[in-house]
Amino acid sequence: MTSKLDFSALPDDSAFERRSILIGPTDALKKRLRSMPQTLERVESAIMFAAQASKQSEPWRAAAFLRAALADFCSVEEMQELDRGKGPRFAVASSLNPLLHILKLMRHLNIHVKSLAIRPHKISIVFDGIEDDMDVYVVSNLEAQDLASLKSGRYYDHFDLERCVDWFNFRQTEWGAGDLICLGTTILAEEICTQFRL
Repeated sequence: MTSKLDFSALPDDSAFERRSILIGPTDALKKRLRSMPQTLERVESAIMFAAQASKQSEPWRAAAFLRAALADFCSVEEMQELDRGKGPRFAVASSLNPLLHILKLMRHLNIHVKSLAIRPHKISIVFDGIEDDMDVYVVSNLEAQDLASLKSGRYYDHFDLERCVDWFNFRQTEWGAGDLICLGTTILAEEICTQFRL
């Protein structure tokens, strides 16, 4: 069965314009997730690792933080069992948001197919009305064909995988791969809260 993706659910320009310099789950989101402390901890750690990536001086260090962020992003699904017991859990597979799917696939890609290559990239930012350059890190070898070769890749239409990769590759040049992981982790947490009416 092919996974259904809704590309209109991807964050648009306004989501990136509203991004704060301080990345992390909002107090309101933390409050909603407080009944699931293990899940919240993984949400916060995925965001922490991803946010640290752009602060590194060497690509290999940034890559290590991005790998850790992707691992904790995926572990959010597993932590629900510790928090909720054997009851229902939210699964990324049930989400229509392509960002959640590509992040999970990237974690599996990094473990089973190839290491993600990370390189520095300059972006322009405006802070307090002053424009400046900032270094972030981007994934330079993300390809739909590699995602399709994964065991879980067979559940996706190849054209959808290409659209996911094209979107990710474009957006990471505006904010960096770490911010996309932060944003995806926040969306994952919000979808969990919505499913369980937290």
